[in-house]
Amino acid sequence: MTVTATPPVRRKESVSGRVRTLAGLSLLTLALLLGAILAGAASTGSSLRVIGHDAGPQVLATTGLHRQMSEMDALVAETLLLGREYGPQRQADLTGYDQRRLEISESLLKAYRLAMDDPAEQRTVESLIEGLGRYERLAARARLLDAQSGHTAGQPPDDVVAAYQQATDLMHRELLPQAYNLTLETGTIVRRAHDAQRSATSLARTAVIVTGLLALACLLGLQAYLTSRFRRVFAPALVVATVLTAAGLVTGTALLNRQGQALEEAKRRGFDSVLTLSRARAISKSMHADQSRYLLDRFRRDTYEHTFLDKSRTVAAVESTSLPDYQSRLHADFQGLLGGLTGRDRHRLFAVYQRFQQADARMRTMPAEAAITFWDGELTQTYESYDKVLEELVRRHESDFERAIDSGDGALETLWRSIPAGLAAGALLVLAGVWPRLREYR
Repeated sequence: MTVTATPPVRRKESVSGRVRTLAGLSLLTLALLLGAILAGAASTGSSLRVIGHDAGPQVLATTGLHRQMSEMDALVAETLLLGREYGPQRQADLTGYDQRRLEISESLLKAYRLAMDDPAEQRTVESLIEGLGRYERLAARARLLDAQSGHTAGQPPDDVVAAYQQATDLMHRELLPQAYNLTLETGTIVRRAHDAQRSATSLARTAVIVTGLLALACLLGLQAYLTSRFRRVFAPALVVATVLTAAGLVTGTALLNRQGQALEEAKRRGFDSVLTLSRARAISKSMHADQSRYLLDRFRRDTYEHTFLDKSRTVAAVESTSLPDYQSRLHADFQGLLGGLTGRDRHRLFAVYQRFQQADARMRTMPAEAAITFWDGELTQTYESYDKVLEELVRRHESDFERAIDSGDGALETLWRSIPAGLAAGALLVLAGVWPRLREYR
């Protein structure tokens, strides 16, 4: 029987074909690795833009808007409550009113710019602008009637109170709910972006690990085949390509993790905390205004006492049946908006909040003239001490938010700058490593 030897040409084609196949698989998996990393970076980068540069800042701007509007209405009430003997202080209140109006205009302008892609939010901002114009006309009428009456400190004439009632009703029944709804609408966008980012980051991390391991397996397989077939210990270009691929896998995974952690920190320790504390601060300002409205408006005294209690329970909730009962039962283990604080911040804030409530309780037992003097002095000082602590906490968490976003942006910039270049160099080195071997079969 005659044995036919395999033609040398067939053997050459078999070896070169395997080299091409292994090299092609290596390049394909490198491309898949790069695609997985870039897709994950693009998804996380989109969430960073939404939370850190778009909807997130809009929510914080509208939260400040709620507090500024509450303070503007409070300043009107204070101006009407103080008589002609408080001339310098009334002028200071009017100056503060003008300053709040300017801040509100800037906040509305910022909110409008950030809502350029959402007609519904634009209409809300436009409605707020129009409503604030009506509020200012009503407040100006109340101040004019008050100036004409020339009353001393205490309850102004009934026509002044009636004019102010129209203004404050507009503020609390229409404008403040609109401002809060604007915050909720943009807050929903932030929550959705955060939830989408968590899912996308988990999927991208899995894809990067799988494609990275496949790329390393293909490169090691190619290296092993070249070593066994050509009796070389290693191909330097392929070794460098393998190192670059491993580095891309580790670095890409680490940077994606860093982006995810930055977004998580920005959302939970920054955005959520600022939103909660800013809302608590706005409600607390309205509580302080309810105290002046309580002294100003004898027709609605019981109403303002009840709203003060409702707002107090929102800020720091304890079981109670009335305002005196709430103030006597107030303890450090409270819930509500400020219930999430822990450690030193919680104890410090509780101490100043409790003093504010205790001062309020004393004010409500005093005769009208003594109550106004006490409200203008010690009560306002205890509120300002409480508000200062809240402001410090808000600023601290705003800094946490900005640092987290900057960290995520830095990770994204590093990823876009380094990963594509490294994997592209690895692909070129794969070609450089197999080309001399393929030339031997030409």
